[in-house]
Amino acid sequence: MKRPVCCFLACCVAVIVFFSSPVAKANSDDEALVIGISVTLGENWDQSLDATQIPFFAALQAEPEFRMADGIPYNRMMELFEARDLDCVIVRLLEPMPGKVLAQEEVPFDLILYIRRGDSPEKRRKIVVGHLANLPPITVPYETGTEFYGMRTIEQGQQLLLQGRIDAVITHSGRLDHVPGLTRAPLPPVLHVELSLVCHDTARARQLVAEFDKKVQSIRATTRRGEGISSPVGNITASF
Repeated sequence: MKRPVCCFLACCVAVIVFFSSPVAKANSDDEALVIGISVTLGENWDQSLDATQIPFFAALQAEPEFRMADGIPYNRMMELFEARDLDCVIVRLLEPMPGKVLAQEEVPFDLILYIRRGDSPEKRRKIVVGHLANLPPITVPYETGTEFYGMRTIEQGQQLLLQGRIDAVITHSGRLDHVPGLTRAPLPPVLHVELSLVCHDTARARQLVAEFDKKVQSIRATTRRGEGISSPVGNITASF
């Protein structure tokens, strides 16, 4: 009867050890760096990028030690980052972040309003503006009452706008330029942002961020010479 009891105790010890072991964090020295970003880098997303934005995202794709975790709601993303379940994030820096390593290279975006061609939403008493639900609403320069609608994707907002169910969509400049029936609102950008790559300060992160900066600069110099980029910018999506 002693042998079954010993086996039972051994199993209990194994279970306790397994569940009491620390959860593996994203920033292990021998693993790829996991980078969080709030926007969804879906199919054809990169086609709306301009020459100032392509080098940043092309460099992200070119680094084999980077793994993208896209489409994470902003607040949740920052919680994961602070818990070290994300090694890095791509964010707009509003204040210093002590204990973090920052890439020197940033990527600029102008956020603008798209409306239906021929429409004048400013003449209505109330308008509905679509914005990505995983990002906070942005103030728009309309004097009328404004209601915000949280979109799952820009593609959903595009369809709702074309159907007349919302009056405008906030997205980055160029994103919906080629959609028939839509046009840019005759307004200045509602927000200009510079997004930064921010990582927890480790030796590995410092090395990879420095390599990333050099890669961005190399790609930018290549595109200025008109040589193009040897690999596409797309297909860097990874779920988290």
